[in-house]
Amino acid sequence: MAALPVFTVVLLALGFSRGFQHHFVEEEPELVAGPSQYGSLWPLPQKVHISDVSFKLSSSNFQITDAKESSAGPSCNLLQSAYRRYYEYVFVGPKNQKRGRDQPAGPSEVTELQVWITSPDSDCDSFPTESSDESYELSVDQPVAVLKAPKVWGALHGLETFSQLVYEDEFGAKTINSTVISDFPRFAHRGVLLDSSRHFIPVKVILANLETMAMNKFNIFHWHIVDDSSFPYLSQTFPQLSEKGAYHPYTHVYTPTEVKMVIEFARLRGIRVIPEFDTPGHTQSWGKGELLWCLGDHLYFIYSILLMSLVSPLR
Repeated sequence: MAALPVFTVVLLALGFSRGFQHHFVEEEPELVAGPSQYGSLWPLPQKVHISDVSFKLSSSNFQITDAKESSAGPSCNLLQSAYRRYYEYVFVGPKNQKRGRDQPAGPSEVTELQVWITSPDSDCDSFPTESSDESYELSVDQPVAVLKAPKVWGALHGLETFSQLVYEDEFGAKTINSTVISDFPRFAHRGVLLDSSRHFIPVKVILANLETMAMNKFNIFHWHIVDDSSFPYLSQTFPQLSEKGAYHPYTHVYTPTEVKMVIEFARLRGIRVIPEFDTPGHTQSWGKGELLWCLGDHLYFIYSILLMSLVSPLR
């Protein structure tokens, strides 16, 4: 019975503290983000000037083309696929366009983006490297905007920048401001690492990550494809590696065709794929290593450090 008064006092104290807290804590106002004045750029270019002069864009009149002086023409599949991709990015929701499809372009409208690859070798059929030139210059005026880049890798970044500059005005019309940009990456290696060994990642998710990386102008996809936890790569030479080592031998594996698709998908977006195969080490997914020193011992980590100190080449 003596516990009942104590329990009552505790309840009263809790109730008082809650009421006290509610009385003095003011509710924070809800943050409302307004529309940006111009298209938002990310990452911020090295040099950028955006004026208050604006132009319209219409899905029926606008096109992305190769400049006559460009070393990369219609045969450059990398750029042609990028043109189609960024046209769709710019004109998502064409129903918002106020201009009729058969109406001619107005006096203050951008009708064309010309892409000019200035170097004799455009790198169109190559893979990006750590020394690839990714610089570009973009000038937006009416009726023609011009994108110059020594290589196709810079042109891809310039197309991304152009798409970010486009915004909708208060009437839903696609709009872009007069802009001059000179840009190059600050860091040669701008990468993301995905570990598909410890947690299997479906190919469609990997492709979605590559799309996002391209939008943020990343250029390295470090694919940690296998490790101790699992071996999801389906080797045609040694198929038992994934049969015994994958989380599932059929649903949780990457075929050579899928890996090639990921590599090409990334290349078309200016991204270099670096697959990491931790083999012949990191083999726990295949079974217990009988030759492993002190397996399962709680002092294994300490033993490993002592062993490394003995065989260290720095000694």
